[in-house]
Amino acid sequence: MKSIKIIVPASATNLGSGWDVFGLAFKEPHDEMEVIVTNTGKVEIEVSGYPVPTEPRKNTGGYTALRMVEKFGIKDGLLIKMHKGIKPATGIGSSGASAAGVAYSINKLFGLNLPKIEVIKFGGIGEIVSAGEPLPDNVAPDILGGFTLIKSYEEMDIIKIDPPDMGIVIASPNIEKGSTKLSREAVPRTVPILSTRENVGHASLLAIGMALKNLEYIKRGMHDVIVEPARVRYGIFREFSKLKKLASELNAGLSASGSGPSVIGIIEKERTKDLAKGMKDIYENVGFQCEIHITEPGEGIREV
Repeated sequence: MKSIKIIVPASATNLGSGWDVFGLAFKEPHDEMEVIVTNTGKVEIEVSGYPVPTEPRKNTGGYTALRMVEKFGIKDGLLIKMHKGIKPATGIGSSGASAAGVAYSINKLFGLNLPKIEVIKFGGIGEIVSAGEPLPDNVAPDILGGFTLIKSYEEMDIIKIDPPDMGIVIASPNIEKGSTKLSREAVPRTVPILSTRENVGHASLLAIGMALKNLEYIKRGMHDVIVEPARVRYGIFREFSKLKKLASELNAGLSASGSGPSVIGIIEKERTKDLAKGMKDIYENVGFQCEIHITEPGEGIREV
C-alpha cells in the first residue's frame, strides 16, 4: 500500500506586531507523521507522543483529510499515524503541524499536483477545529519553511523569505491558556488609529529585517501594542513585562508565540543560553515550571 513519512516543524506566528500575518518555522521541535492509503474507505488516526484527539472531526489533521477526501472524491481510506513532538496548546503550532502534514501528504499520495498555496489553504481549513476559523498562519511556514508573510486572506497571497542565521529561544511555561479559540476571543475588535500606526511601523521593520537579513531590525520589530497587551490582561501571558525587560537588557527580540502561553526570543546564536536561563528563571521564580527549546529557523515539511 502507498504511504508517506514526513517531519513537520513547530512554528511561531505573530512575532509581535504581525498578528495573523507573520509565521516562522523552527528547526526543533517537530512532529513525525506517516500517512498510509488503506482499503477501509475511512479516515483513521493513531497518536503517540503528546495526546491529541483521534476522532477525525476533532483533530485538525483528520478534519483536513475529511475535507480533501470529499473535495477530490477519494474513495480509499487513510490511516494517519502521528507522533506528536510539538506539545499542544502551547502556541508553537501543534495543531497547524497536524493539518499541514496531512494536507501535504494527501497531495503527494494521490498525485493531486496542487500548488503550495492550495495545500496551505486546506491545512488552514483544518485549523477550524482548534481556532474556530480557517487559519493558515502556522500552516504557511510548515509548508514553505523559513519566514512567511500573508499579504492577503481574501485571495490568499503568501510571501516566503529566508531568515538570517539567528538563535531562537522558546519558553513554554505550564500555564493553562484554554483553547486557541478562547485566546482569540481576547483580541480587541476595535483598535485606536495611533496603535495601528505603531504596529505597522514595527511590522514593517521586522519584515525588512528578514529580507535584509538584519538581526537588529528583527529584534526591534518584535513589539506589539494591540494583541499582546490584551492577552496579558486576559491572563494568558504571565510575567510578560519582566520578560520584555530581560530582552531589552540582553538586546534580544521577544514576543508572544502564537496564542500562547509560549514566548519566543530571538538573539545571536552564541547568546541563546543567556536568554534561555533568564526566561526560565523568571517563570520558575514565581512557581511555574518552564520547558525551554533552543533552536533556529527551520525548513518546511520534509519527507523521510
